[in-house]
Amino acid sequence: MQKKQKIVIYGGTFDPPHKGHFALIKAALKTLAPSVIYVVPGFRSPFKETPCAPFSDRAEMLRAGLKDAGLGRRTHVKIHPYEFKRGRLTYTWQTAEFFRKAHPGAELYLLMGSDCLETFHRWKNYRRILASVRLVVGARDGFALKNPRGLPYIKLKGRFPLIASAELKVRLFSGQVQPGLCESVSDYITRRGLYLTSLRRRAAKLMTAQRFVHTIAVTRLALALAVKYGADTKRIALAGLLHDIARDRTPQYLAAYAARTRLKAPALKETLSEAPILLHAYVGAEIAKKRFGVKDSEVLRAIRNHTLGSPSPGLIDKILYVADLAAADRSFPEAAMVRKQAFRELGAAYAAANYVKLVCAFRTGKWIHPESVKVWNKLSEKNN
Repeated sequence: MQKKQKIVIYGGTFDPPHKGHFALIKAALKTLAPSVIYVVPGFRSPFKETPCAPFSDRAEMLRAGLKDAGLGRRTHVKIHPYEFKRGRLTYTWQTAEFFRKAHPGAELYLLMGSDCLETFHRWKNYRRILASVRLVVGARDGFALKNPRGLPYIKLKGRFPLIASAELKVRLFSGQVQPGLCESVSDYITRRGLYLTSLRRRAAKLMTAQRFVHTIAVTRLALALAVKYGADTKRIALAGLLHDIARDRTPQYLAAYAARTRLKAPALKETLSEAPILLHAYVGAEIAKKRFGVKDSEVLRAIRNHTLGSPSPGLIDKILYVADLAAADRSFPEAAMVRKQAFRELGAAYAAANYVKLVCAFRTGKWIHPESVKVWNKLSEKNN
């Protein structure tokens, strides 16, 4: 009798694809010897943010990574556009049924890491998935093979690296080294300017080298706080990378820009007279909008408020304001204190950052902006 075809489905956002993905594919090839492994980049995951890279780029990164992993010529590893062609959120049970119809009579397998097995029973229509496929699971470092519902599965031999695409993106946004990526994938990201690489390069050209060092330090702290408090990391990275985009402009430039564009800023006349450099936050938000195409109102608001603060701050406001004062490149002792506090209680760190700024202004005899006083009064009201 002719053996049944073995078909493996491996879905995910692959945003970006990393060495852990390719290690699982290799192991599945070795263990199951399937007719084909379909790698299916998702249009969008129900458990994750919208992918940063479009499908075409994720597919190209997968091809590059497969080649690096020695799988480029393996015709039985194919990237399938099923979910992309649907153009909407697709659940795994729908993908499984699609391939069931495409390969009638075949043995279907669903490839995943041990982190997914633990929560598989929460997937939409998970019993319907199990009616179509058998689970194939690789144990990832840091994730024991927990199976609370006692689901049947095939275990792949070996351990697989603990790499998370979400963590890779956080590092990519701020230009950090990516040991979890294949070299060709890293090259592709740089060449295409993905994961804010292009924006970061453009922003650097508008700053002094020292300012850019500060910008990266702020962005990295802001991203760490975003992960801690569940904020959208891409939005936080945008705010961090662009918050000081106008800081190296002269007071004369800022004043002229404010007049030319009829800039809206609190106590504008007094600010122009006493400390026009403070307008860099408001001008920076306009540059982010007009020159960098940022349309997100919360990101733009955070850029505007990163210097003086806001009496009614949102999460992005708080994170950027604190990160700007407490970034690792700040040498004054209060910065380390606020930084440490930020990981315990963000609201308290926000109030502390405002206090540090006000005390510094008093000590040095600088003009104190009414908006900073308003922030202090509002925070004092709340605490009382």
